[in-house]
Amino acid sequence: MNIISAMNTTSFPPSRLSAGKPPIGLSDFPRLIREGYAYVDKSLLIQSVLDSSAQVLLLPRPRRFGKTLNLSMLRAFFDRDTPGSAELFRGLAIEQAGEEYTAHLGRYPVVFLTLKDVKTNNWEDCLGHLQQVISREYKRHERLSKEGFLDTEEQEQFRKIRARECARHELEESLSNLLVWLERATGEQVVLLIDEYDTPIHAGYHAGFYEEITSFMRNWLSGALKDHASLKKGVLTGILRVARESIFSGLNNLAVAGILKADPFADKFGFTEPEVARLLDGFELSGKLPEARKWYNGYRFGETVIYNPWSILNFIYKQPALPAAHWVNTSSNDLVRELLESGGAEIREDLEALLAGDSVECAVTEDLPLRDIRGDAEAIWSLLLFSGYLKPVGVHDDGLGPCYELAIPNREVSVLYRRIARHWLTRHIPGKYLTRLLKALTNGDVAEFARHLQTLVLNMLSYHDTANGEKKTPEAVYQSFVLGLLANLGDQYRIRSNIESGLGRADILMSPVGTGQQGGGRGIVMEFKRLGEKESMEEQLTAALEQIEKKQ
Repeated sequence: MNIISAMNTTSFPPSRLSAGKPPIGLSDFPRLIREGYAYVDKSLLIQSVLDSSAQVLLLPRPRRFGKTLNLSMLRAFFDRDTPGSAELFRGLAIEQAGEEYTAHLGRYPVVFLTLKDVKTNNWEDCLGHLQQVISREYKRHERLSKEGFLDTEEQEQFRKIRARECARHELEESLSNLLVWLERATGEQVVLLIDEYDTPIHAGYHAGFYEEITSFMRNWLSGALKDHASLKKGVLTGILRVARESIFSGLNNLAVAGILKADPFADKFGFTEPEVARLLDGFELSGKLPEARKWYNGYRFGETVIYNPWSILNFIYKQPALPAAHWVNTSSNDLVRELLESGGAEIREDLEALLAGDSVECAVTEDLPLRDIRGDAEAIWSLLLFSGYLKPVGVHDDGLGPCYELAIPNREVSVLYRRIARHWLTRHIPGKYLTRLLKALTNGDVAEFARHLQTLVLNMLSYHDTANGEKKTPEAVYQSFVLGLLANLGDQYRIRSNIESGLGRADILMSPVGTGQQGGGRGIVMEFKRLGEKESMEEQLTAALEQIEKKQ
């Protein structure tokens, strides 16, 4: 077992790690440990769960940040039916946490449900898939029916759930009933683990059965979670905290440990920098830390800086390949594109600011009402924050509550935003013209760049200046348009902008992000000028060059 401890510098044989066993896509904790995969020790999540005074915990995190693996670990620890559970945790941090925690090892009946695959296009199929998931868990506890723990009526209820022959109201009661029966059979309260609870809700939002799925989930979860006498602990994971009125109404025993607050759960999902450094060292890749930091660092959960675990493991697995966008390529990202397009000019201007390295301000909505999200800029940025596409870089009180400054977390995620910007542009600009323009710019061919830019401005600028009727200065329109074109160079340059109102200037500064880049690593400064009625172009160009010289 190759362990990277969150508490100490536990080492492992370099030869074992250099053999190459990063657990790509593996979320089965017992298998991961028994088959010798490298493991970043998150076992103190168990301590945090037990220490929490809340009976039910909701732990929302972005996709592929270790949620399923962590719930698999909780199941292996608490479940009385896990064979060899003590050996699974040998050498992990929880083993050293004390008797008050290890006393819970292998003690409780556990109900474990994952809804991550409940992705359907209609309500009937969704309900059928949920029946299948619940039936499978009933089968795992079939001894309840066979060993005399149920009376005749309960046996029939169990059979109907198991055979997927139940009515909807019986399915809604299935989770609550299972907790009661398991406590009766074992004499211990039940640990309930639900992975990716919000996946069917997202499916309902996309496919038009949002009301049906939220109604079902509200009844199903409330019956099992709300002050249930047979419940020891409930832990739910997902991407979002869906609006309380949609799902969690009446659950006063629910605590949410989200990404904005510093709490004991902040470092339990994703990798911290010390963990990444030790992981890379174990694979003899210590020199790759700066690359990993640039591409996959930047998330912030509470006060903890977090790396994307999926991307780090793929970065290791695919060595000696160059860094790439591993995480953003695991999803179609259609929702991100659709939401950004639904916001109109306001969203587009904010996106241009993000691509220029700036931040956007947002009164973050933690309880997201999915059905009302389209066209709502603050709801869209909130969703992108909680989904891993933005990070908080600052917060202040605007008199109405906390207002967060949000930015793109790292180079990997910026790849997605550049793709979206390019998608918008190439719907109206042939891709070959955009490529030629950018190539001329980075090669220093000013005349060729000017020729292509003039063509695009004449053909495109009237389309781009659609600010819902708002008046914008010519400099701002022009600067915004050019920023959109330059978004495709985000992997080669850090692109920054500085806009002043009225008749002032709008600058674009392009700094190479590394050596050996296209264009010989040259920096690029653009100065925008508005030509007055009695001013000559030559005079304004000379003035612009003088301003550039003075700012060096």
